[in-house]
Amino acid sequence: MDKIKFIYDFCISDSIKMSISYPNWDAAMFAYTISAHILLVTLSMGLAITITIAEFLALKKKDKYYDALAYKLSKALVIFFAVGTASGTVMAMELFLFWPAFMKLVGEVSIGPFYVEVFSFLLEAIALPMYVYFWKDFKNRWEHWGLSIAVTVGTYLSAFTVTEINAWMNTPNGFNIPHYLATGNVTDVNPLAPFLTPSTAAEELHMSGGVYYAGMAFILGYFIYKYLKAKNMDEKMIDRRAINIASAFLILDIIYQGITGSVELTTLLAIEPIKYSAMELDLYPVTYGAPEHIFGILVNHHPAYYINLPLAQSLLAYPFTFGHGSIPGLVPLTTYHGVTNYSVWPPSIIHDTLDLMVGFGVLMGFYWLYVVIQYFRRKDPLSNKKTLIAGILFAAMGIFTMEDGWYTAEVGRVPFIIKSPVAGGLVVNGVKYYGTMTIAQAASTSPVVFPIGLAIIFFYAIIFPLTFYYAGKVMKISDTRADLEVGGNDIKMEEERRNRKLNPVKTGMR
Repeated sequence: MDKIKFIYDFCISDSIKMSISYPNWDAAMFAYTISAHILLVTLSMGLAITITIAEFLALKKKDKYYDALAYKLSKALVIFFAVGTASGTVMAMELFLFWPAFMKLVGEVSIGPFYVEVFSFLLEAIALPMYVYFWKDFKNRWEHWGLSIAVTVGTYLSAFTVTEINAWMNTPNGFNIPHYLATGNVTDVNPLAPFLTPSTAAEELHMSGGVYYAGMAFILGYFIYKYLKAKNMDEKMIDRRAINIASAFLILDIIYQGITGSVELTTLLAIEPIKYSAMELDLYPVTYGAPEHIFGILVNHHPAYYINLPLAQSLLAYPFTFGHGSIPGLVPLTTYHGVTNYSVWPPSIIHDTLDLMVGFGVLMGFYWLYVVIQYFRRKDPLSNKKTLIAGILFAAMGIFTMEDGWYTAEVGRVPFIIKSPVAGGLVVNGVKYYGTMTIAQAASTSPVVFPIGLAIIFFYAIIFPLTFYYAGKVMKISDTRADLEVGGNDIKMEEERRNRKLNPVKTGMR
């Protein structure tokens, strides 16, 4: 402990120690870590599904350029998988060191999704090396393509199971929560319950689209840049196919995101009314005519500096009843025995981050609508330089919007790390609890978190740019002619296998 204290005193000045509390430091470090890690996850998921689509199209269309694209991307995926594994290990360590009380409760109640994540990681860890390093050894190319599906499923399940834990944090179940709040003891555990909470379905649906959108946006922006710079026609042909895959996926995904985003807000309205009210700056409930506040903040617990759109919120929340329906309010939801507990209100900044997310989503939707209209007018918009440059900008916007959405969802749970299972709070022994565990209760108060936090900052500051640099380097030094030769051989091999299957007798005579 003396060594830890020395490191702590050496690394952290007295002014920082006094100005940063343990919970704030722990929360800031984890936000920093997951903000970086989630980018690796999204790109890995985007690469995996692009590889699957590209190889499928290569075999279906007998197109060596699609095959070469899958071959190139598989090398980059290995790098992101390796670094993502290291980053995931850092996050696991951070959870136990920075949030011991939280992980103790998770270990007793909702450890199941983490076990599933381990198996999904093993699936990816087994399938990916076989897919990449035994590429030329598969005589049946469809069997090789099947391995890419295993990789895609593995990457997706990792994100899926983590989102299950997040949903459990928003709407906890699986144990006797009133007894836990009264005594601190965990009883009546149902380990299967955390797999399906009231918020799981809506979160999983919206998460899937958001993460894949950001990953495919990464790929789109990178290949547009390459396409605009490339001089070699074969390279441009490969880049164009990547652009086509990413664009088609993003067009469908932006529609999907609009639908699931609406479902997510409707779910919040019903089961997390405090978070919903904070996101919309709603102080008092109404049954009709709730306006939409565009941006704005709370000043002395009252909305200020916003643009008002009359009736808009009610119409968006209840379109089938023409705006007639209950909209909750923060004040009555957080008032007990005549006293309003302002300390349980989520930070009002989540209203602005929500508006930013929705606004950027609408802008991206208009961009893809323009692309679709131009396509049906036979204008080939993805060959237009201005449209492609705009595509890079909207790709960056998509990545930012995903991070912004995550921030909105997580900060909307503050000051709790695990919320109440009952909308509007739970009364136990005459005390109203708006959450099951606060961030302060969950956070570590050990001085070791400060030097470890600094080490984590340096880790990501170094490893993150190096990861993208070397992944780009691997893609750049990949010999296009050799990759196309591999693609041509794969198509030829599959054709010969198919012919042997269709004409077994003649093949045997030859």
